[in-house]
Amino acid sequence: MDYCKYHPLDGATYACRACNSRQCDKCVDDEHNAAHCFVCGAVLESLGSANTVEPFWRRLKEAFKYPVNSNSMSLIVITSIISVLATLMPFLWILSLVMYLFAAGAIMKYSFTCLERTAMGEMKAPDVMDAYQGGIKLLLQLVLMTIVLAVIVGFAYYYLGYALGGLLGFIAVFSYPAILIRFAQTENMLEAMNPFAAIALMAAIGLPYGLLIVFMLIMMTSVGVLHEWIGAVFPAGSYLLQSIISNYYTVVMFHLMGYMLFQYQEQLGYSARSDEDDDTSRRSEQERLAAKIEVLLKEGDYEQVVKLYYQAFKQYPGEPVFFEKFFDLLYVCKKNALMADYGLIYLEFLNRRKRFDKLTPTLKQILFVAPDYLPDSPTMRVQLATLLKQQGDLKLAVKLLNGMHKLYPEFTGLPDAYHLLADTLADIPNMQAQSDKCRQMAVQLKRKADERQAALVLQAEQKRKADAQVQHKPTGVKAMRKGPPPGTTLSGLTLELVPIEPVVAKAETGSAEA
Repeated sequence: MDYCKYHPLDGATYACRACNSRQCDKCVDDEHNAAHCFVCGAVLESLGSANTVEPFWRRLKEAFKYPVNSNSMSLIVITSIISVLATLMPFLWILSLVMYLFAAGAIMKYSFTCLERTAMGEMKAPDVMDAYQGGIKLLLQLVLMTIVLAVIVGFAYYYLGYALGGLLGFIAVFSYPAILIRFAQTENMLEAMNPFAAIALMAAIGLPYGLLIVFMLIMMTSVGVLHEWIGAVFPAGSYLLQSIISNYYTVVMFHLMGYMLFQYQEQLGYSARSDEDDDTSRRSEQERLAAKIEVLLKEGDYEQVVKLYYQAFKQYPGEPVFFEKFFDLLYVCKKNALMADYGLIYLEFLNRRKRFDKLTPTLKQILFVAPDYLPDSPTMRVQLATLLKQQGDLKLAVKLLNGMHKLYPEFTGLPDAYHLLADTLADIPNMQAQSDKCRQMAVQLKRKADERQAALVLQAEQKRKADAQVQHKPTGVKAMRKGPPPGTTLSGLTLELVPIEPVVAKAETGSAEA
């Protein structure tokens, strides 16, 4: 049996040939139709349910519930009624025989279908429509195989003696379920009755095959006991009830044989998945991301794990599992630099979640890994210092508040922070002088803050007045009178000026010609 590389107690359902590893359903990327490896991204080979299937002897309760559904029970009851009617018409023996063969063939065909479907992982009873096709032919084949086995055993008794004949008869009875299983798989009488194939099947299954035989014998014995009890209590309808119980137990036994094949599929050379596994809902993107982080963490790819965690913080800012697991990882691994970067993120997350009871313990855990750590947030420092003062950890509160006026000069809460620092120092022996200085500093900071606020208000007022003046100030450009363009009369006609030649020049020209 193969086990998951990352969950050694769970059976493997997939194999990665590239990584030479085995994984369970929880450790694969099932986002697409085919499962992929989280490590290398290759398509995984399905191992079926051979490593995860529950042994058939632990599923007896489910096996007896298997036919309890409308389809199966309707077939069981109808075939039982037909069988009873066939026995009540001895005068119409041909019709009676046909009815009996139809009823027995239908229930046997359905039982073989249950065996085949169960062997392929279908744990729900199939549709009964398959039972009405080829049932009589199947029944005749089973009868013929049984007769052949009986003849062989009879010849052994006659020619080889009672000892060898009895041994051969025991082997025939013991191997009969294997013959039925082979017939269901191959639908070939000669292949099913091949003794070597039956022996190979029994050898592949091993001791559980004998356990199945014991269960089947117990069930057959219980059927006989129930028949006698029903005949004594309900004599009128005894045959009908007995037929219903017999058909019900037949379906259960064939289901158990199919489940045994499903359980030992690896030894028998095939692979199948249970429909119960397929019915499980697909994982969400969040669950898939958590699974990938777990796999890569166990692979030792810490750089990729850190990237995935920060990706999770952005995608799922309200999901505590990622924040808490990453913090625990950094704390256990004593990652100083990463803890210094992540400390404020986790503290702010706790603050958003209103987990104020965890703020100061978390800070102390961070300081255990990164002793020089101080959160780079004035608001968080004041909040932590307030809680620490209430808890009596005065030195750490002072460490958080000291020097904030240099680090965060624009922080509006500086006066309150220094008042808190003064109160904290006052509770420490021999620190009264420093407390008084902090109070003076708080007063100065308050005055400067008020002056800054007044300056900002004045500046805003001046800007408002300047904007108002700009809006109401005249432009200073004289408006031009609009009229027709030059050369245009009031009537709208355009006058074109033609140049006139000088009179003197014209007279001189005439004299010259004369």
